Amino acid sequence: MAEFQWSDDFSVGNAAIDADHQGLFALIAELHAADPAHIDLTEIISRLEAYTAGHFAREEELMKKVGYPDFDAHVEEHEAFVEWVQTVKRTYRLAVESPFHISDTVNKHLADWLVSHIMKEDMKYRDFIAINKA
Repeated sequence: MAEFQWSDDFSVGNAAIDADHQGLFALIAELHAADPAHIDLTEIISRLEAYTAGHFAREEELMKKVGYPDFDAHVEEHEAFVEWVQTVKRTYRLAVESPFHISDTVNKHLADWLVSHIMKEDMKYRDFIAINKA
C-alpha cells in the first residue's frame, strides 16, 4: 500500500472532525507499518470501536445542528461501518480467518472507506455548511 497520510484536501473545515479523521489516518499508517506477526488486533478493534462511537456522534451532532438534508443517508453509512467493525471483531474472536489476513483486510478496508467516505460523503456536508453560512 502506498504511503497513506492526512492532507488538507481531506479537511471538512471543522477542527474536531478533522482531528478525528487525522486519528484514523494515523491508525491506518500504524497498521501499514506494523509487522503483521506483532499486531494486537484486539487493541486495533477497540480503537476502531472508540473511534466510531466518538467521531460519528460528533459528526452527526454537527449535521443535525446545521439541518443537513442528507443526514439519514449519512447515518446509514456510519451504521454500515459500525457493523463492519463488529464483523471484524467476531471474525477475529472466532478465529475464522488468520490474524494476518484479518489485519490486511482491515488495513485495506479502512483506507478505502476513509478516503471514499471523506471525499464523497463528508464533503457534501462541508459544502452544505459553506453554502448556508454565506
